[in-house]
This record gives sequence, structure tokens and C-alpha cells, in this order.
Amino acid sequence: MSSWPQSSIRILLGLIIFLGGIYVSRLAFSPDLPLVGVIQWTREVKPFEDSLQGVIEGLREDGYQDGLNIRLEVINAQGEKAAAAAAAREFLKKKAGLLITVGTVPTLIALEVTRDTKIPIVYTLVGSPNATGLSPPPPPQAVRFTGTSMEVPVVEQLRFLLLARPGLKRLGILFCKATPQAAATGEEAERVSPSLGLTPILRAVTDDRPETLLQTVTDLVHEKIEALFIPTDPVLATTKNLKIICDATMRAFIPVMAPDGNSVAFGPLISYHCDFVEIGRQSGRQAARLLNGTPLDQVPPESPVIKKLTINLKVAHDLHMSLSRQLLSQADQFHQ
Repeated sequence: MSSWPQSSIRILLGLIIFLGGIYVSRLAFSPDLPLVGVIQWTREVKPFEDSLQGVIEGLREDGYQDGLNIRLEVINAQGEKAAAAAAAREFLKKKAGLLITVGTVPTLIALEVTRDTKIPIVYTLVGSPNATGLSPPPPPQAVRFTGTSMEVPVVEQLRFLLLARPGLKRLGILFCKATPQAAATGEEAERVSPSLGLTPILRAVTDDRPETLLQTVTDLVHEKIEALFIPTDPVLATTKNLKIICDATMRAFIPVMAPDGNSVAFGPLISYHCDFVEIGRQSGRQAARLLNGTPLDQVPPESPVIKKLTINLKVAHDLHMSLSRQLLSQADQFHQ
């Protein structure tokens, strides 16, 4: 096979340089790309990072990419309400055309900060939206938000806990009052437990001070609970808090059900949960529809399409629990 003549190579290189110059010139002189602002509650808890990744993927799958046809700017609120409010004001100042919020608290804060505007908000990683003030308003009020929640019905979660712990009667429920979704799903667990033959013992902490958290778990153990359920709670789901909780329950041979699959690696026995990347993708695709011009009231809220069961086999062994084939066959992921 003969090589290309030098003249052809020079022509090709010249064409590449010429087209590259045109592209750079268009970037330099084109109007600013539409700004999409993202307010992320925290990066400390992995589901917030997973959901953000999913948002970016969902937007890209539907044709929107940072630097190509949108500007995607992410602000991490670091778990601070004041920082989330400042982020919302910053995006208003920059005239963002759309806000995406990762977490319940930044969603509620963004709605309050932007209440006198028409800027649409798409949420992801929200637990129990109806119970936390994120149900669509009644007509004739205009809809200002949509999104995909992480909500897996508590009754579905507890049915898997019953498969793991047959004969379970006394269920401990623990949440932190600092976030509204934790209170909502904790109270939901208390409400639905009797329908499953369970006696709920509910306890709440106001913050995650280690000594308070340990004392509250110890009190639950003294109440002779046979399993502990942690609802949708970004405070208690941090690694350091899970370690405090699970160290105390392990000594009493009490299994823990966590709100997400990532948590199961740090001491809980089991979790029946959404796929956090996938709910982010769902929200990203909803945002893309709005960017395409679809009216907000035609982009309804969604719940998780994909649900997964995660089990820690080492914890089951340490608790001397024999898990049934019926349960194990339904698991999507194991830790050991």
C-alpha cells in the first residue's frame, strides 16, 4: 500500500487547522450557553455523588452536555442550609434558566429562595416528597418543580427485613430530626409496622453527636428490639454514624436495615433501595425535556424505576443468621 503524497498531507493538515480556527472563533464570539445550576447537599455521603453522576449522564443521553450546548455549574452546600441558600441566590444572580437540586433540603431551600421567580427546579435524591412539602400544588397554582424521588415504600423495605429475620416482632426505628425526609420516613415506618405484625419502638436524635447517638441506640437495645430500621436519613447514613450504630447493635446480635446499598458495607445487614445513579439519570432526562421546551406541568414527578436488594454476608455470619434461599436469590449485590 503506497503512502500519501506530501502535498495531500499538507492539504489535510491545512484543512484541519482551518476548521479548528472556525470552531474556536465560534466559541469566542457565540453568546453564552444557557446556564443550568446544580445545588448538591453534600459529597460526604456517596449517594449524593452517584445521583449527580446520573444527572450528568441523563442530560448527555438526551443531547445536553456541559460546554457543548449548556453550562453546568455545580455548587456543593457541604450540608449547610445557609450555603444552599447562597447557591440558589448565586444562580439567580447569574440568570440560570434551570436549577437541579440533589437532596431534599436544597430542594426546599431553592424553592423558598426562588419563590418570586418562574425558574423551574428539577430535584433528585429526595425522600418522601409528599410528606416533605414537595407534592404538586393544587390548581390554579403554577407547578414550579418536578423530579425523581429516591422513595422506596417503607412497607416494601420491611417485607425484606422480615424475610431476613423471620419471627421479627419488636422493630426499633431510629432517625435524626435534622432532615425532614428522615422524620417523614421514620414516622411512616412506625405507621405501617402494625400492618406487618410488628411493634414499632421509635427513637429520634436531634443531631449526630456521638455520645447522644450511642446512648439512643443503647436505649433501643434495652427496649429488647429484635431489628433496627434506619429510614431515609443522610445524617445517620454517614460512615462514622453507621459505625457507632452497628457496633452497638452487633454486640446485642441485632440486625440493622439501612436506607441505601452503599451503607451495607459499613455494618448494616441489608438494604432494599433505589439505584442512585439511575434516579439521577431519570432527573437528568426530565431536565432535558424542560430544556427542549416541554412545559413543566407536562413533566410529572417520578419514582425509582430500578430497586435493588443489598446484603452483607459477613454481618449475617457474625450475627449467626442463616438467610433463606428465597431472600438470597433476590439480592443484587453482596458484601462479605
